[in-house]
Amino acid sequence: MILRSNELILIDRNRLGEIKSSFNKNKALSEKKNIWVLKLAKLYKVNVTEDQVTGSMLEELWNKVDIVPPSLAMAQAWGTSRFASTGNAVYGQWTWGGNSIKPEKQRKELGNYGIAAFETLQESVSAYMLNLNTHNAYNGLRDKRAELRNKNQKITGLLMAETLTKYSERGEEYVKGLK
Repeated sequence: MILRSNELILIDRNRLGEIKSSFNKNKALSEKKNIWVLKLAKLYKVNVTEDQVTGSMLEELWNKVDIVPPSLAMAQAWGTSRFASTGNAVYGQWTWGGNSIKPEKQRKELGNYGIAAFETLQESVSAYMLNLNTHNAYNGLRDKRAELRNKNQKITGLLMAETLTKYSERGEEYVKGLK
């Protein structure tokens, strides 16, 4: 499921790369490509202020539409938790709406949150990767990944784990556990 999610991300990344390359040459996209990029921008939470694709939009997308190392995704999975068994929630993503599982010891001071539940495990994996690729708390992960790509270095779970101090309220202790 992790590999499949990465395959789907790479399909979008490859298409985005082709569009980015042609945009840099022509500064114009076909209507079909423009619509596709705008939909992708919405999915990846890129601020869209107009109906036309811009160079800065493409750059921001390029930084976000990318894989998550399988070793990191495996290390972060909660395969045996109550959340995983009752709601396919293998990454413990918090939500304040819709389909969620209430924690047994919910902390009222943090609001009426729950753990996001999913129809399938694949949806959980895809949502986790989208979360890492979009949430502001993981800008460091995306920056580190882009830096490694620019240097033609391998993107590893061990290196990416260092950037996830905000994934858990345990901070550095959480990162140590991942490693």
